Amino acid sequence: MMIKKMMFVAMVLMLLVGSVFVIGCQPEDVVEGPGEDTGDEPVDEPVDIEVVVGSKEFTESLILSQISILALEANGIPTVDETGLGGTVVAREALEAGEIDLYWEYTGTALINYFGFDVITDPDECYNLVKETDLENNLVWLDYTQFNNTYAIMMRQADADALGITSISDLAAAINEGVEAPEPGSWVFGSNHEYSTRDDGYPGLLEHYGFEFDSVEVMDYGILYTALRDEQLAASMAFATDGRIAAFNLLVLEDDLNFHPVYNGAPVIRKDILDAAPQIADILNPISRALDDETMAYLNMLVDEEDYLPSEVAEDWLKEQGFIS
Repeated sequence: MMIKKMMFVAMVLMLLVGSVFVIGCQPEDVVEGPGEDTGDEPVDEPVDIEVVVGSKEFTESLILSQISILALEANGIPTVDETGLGGTVVAREALEAGEIDLYWEYTGTALINYFGFDVITDPDECYNLVKETDLENNLVWLDYTQFNNTYAIMMRQADADALGITSISDLAAAINEGVEAPEPGSWVFGSNHEYSTRDDGYPGLLEHYGFEFDSVEVMDYGILYTALRDEQLAASMAFATDGRIAAFNLLVLEDDLNFHPVYNGAPVIRKDILDAAPQIADILNPISRALDDETMAYLNMLVDEEDYLPSEVAEDWLKEQGFIS
């Protein structure tokens, strides 16, 4: 019995020594997997919350919300999908009421519509002001994107070239001077409902540039581009990062009198949620910084023209950029 016991002890010692040897001989460039304890930093505790992610109902907002959902889920943070809520007011009120915890907003929208400040065209200045102001509402603005999805005024490229129009001032002058309108034969302007009523939208545009269209057609945003392309409108509002502008050979007119503020996107999150899971900022901030005008226009085009789902576009882009595997 003593011999067997001594043999057993010897075998255990050999296994322990072997384990130490194997561990000690790992290559230095071995990368620890997600969530593994390297001994240098404490492992994050499991997140005991669900982040309710909302969005507005248009393409870009849907894509950005899916980017957030997929990135958070990939990093172990459970989410609830409450996207496609409606317009700006609906999404903002849902955030303030705690019905959602996070959605993407635009700096210019907060600047003008929520807080009533004057137009700011410097991205940093606008962002810092809305971020500081919204902290009073216990809402935190994470890093903003490089893309500026400002409101824009567009015409068909061929019409603008024929009339020598490159800016909104040129358009105003042409209408005020009685220049004959392109098809449909009068200066008909297309707008979605929100732009037709906002202070930084249609009413303010006319006052700022000093002109009037013959009429305005308010319609669903999704059909504005096709209506302009198909000569049902002479001009229309647009979002600057919409992929259909290039696809339909449309021209965004220069806002030469700086009417529209900057509209950089950013995730806005309830402070109590961010306090409970501060790693959310580390997950989403690099994503914001990676989104520029060209990228966002391309992603929008894939959904609007190639019929991909926002979630498909979001997942492919996140994988291409290495944000998720």
